Amino acid sequence: MAYSRQRHYMTESTRNGDQGLTLPYGPTKGMMQAIQLMRKSTPAKMDSNYLRLNKIAPGNEYKVIGALRFLGITDEEGKPTQKSRLLKTKGAPFTTALQDIVRTAYGDVFRHINGSKCSQEDIFNHFITKDYLGPEMAAKTTRFFIQLCQLAEIDLGFSGKEKPANGLKKGTNGHHKQGYEHALPVMTGPSSQFPLILALTPEMAAMETDELAQFFRKLKTALVKASED
Repeated sequence: MAYSRQRHYMTESTRNGDQGLTLPYGPTKGMMQAIQLMRKSTPAKMDSNYLRLNKIAPGNEYKVIGALRFLGITDEEGKPTQKSRLLKTKGAPFTTALQDIVRTAYGDVFRHINGSKCSQEDIFNHFITKDYLGPEMAAKTTRFFIQLCQLAEIDLGFSGKEKPANGLKKGTNGHHKQGYEHALPVMTGPSSQFPLILALTPEMAAMETDELAQFFRKLKTALVKASED
């Protein structure tokens, strides 16, 4: 029974029409940069080396490559497809081409929406319930999908900047405060006289996991350097 459920999960969470490709869940910034790169260049093969050369999504190149393949911009060998050439157009032809790419790749989502207005939570919940993604992966998938739709001028019924309906929590004093604004664990340097307390702001909460990891690495280096001065 467990094996059967696992097979079902793998099938449902990696669908793109009948292509069986993994939904894009990599760093949104890197994936969007790769699309813009494909508008300006035509590499013989879009691979990790080419992305590293252009400093796109360091350490997550394979996720970006998977996203381009999911959208049909490159084939299974990483070679640009005819769709990639359409992205080099400007104005209405570009918008029309990108809309076709997005609607084809995310056919299940648009069939679920069925022409009606939706919310950011509706899309997130679709990836959770229909594609069996975990919350973190669904959040990343939702973020990239929304930015793609914005670039393609596809009206989803919201701007993509709204906060989740449950983003506010009521405190014990009756005032509302951001649910994700709370103190992170105290960090101290080797010879710090005072503890350093970080607050998780909305901006930090919106950062990719990789971006947060890079931020904390820099912070650790700065603390060590400060203790040596």
